[in-house]
Amino acid sequence: MMVGSEFPGDDDRTLMSVQHSVYGEMVVRLFTSARDRYLAAASLLRHEDALSGRLRSMDGFDHRALQLAHDRIAAFFRFSDDGRQLHLGENETDCRRTLETTWREFVQSEAARLTHDDDFTRAVCTAAAFGNEDSGVAAERWIDQFLKDRYAERGLAFHAAIEAT
Repeated sequence: MMVGSEFPGDDDRTLMSVQHSVYGEMVVRLFTSARDRYLAAASLLRHEDALSGRLRSMDGFDHRALQLAHDRIAAFFRFSDDGRQLHLGENETDCRRTLETTWREFVQSEAARLTHDDDFTRAVCTAAAFGNEDSGVAAERWIDQFLKDRYAERGLAFHAAIEAT
């Protein structure tokens, strides 16, 4: 995860730190949501293709294929945050624990929402399965544009520097 400000006012370093601390788990969660849906559809249709074959044989993937997707989702979560503050009697450790739980729950629910979209599901699977190959890179770009469009509809405008990546 790239830690930094992605939109005006994006300065919650505690939340960024929490998101960074569970980055690997969240990227895997995003991938497995898409993979499980894709493989279930292939099984239902009794149709195997190159992507389903690759997904079934994978024992891992390069996290960088989904890093920008994760970072876009993380930025949207921070953007949507209600300006939380410590509650009376709550210490920093309790606050971080609460943030971590809330972040995990958000990623789980957002991954479920996102993978209702067939194209998003295919793109995540392709990006993870075909990494630095042309199809994987194209899928990463598609995911990035999809998420920028999705979150722009909800009021989030990313910094121009982020747009260029």
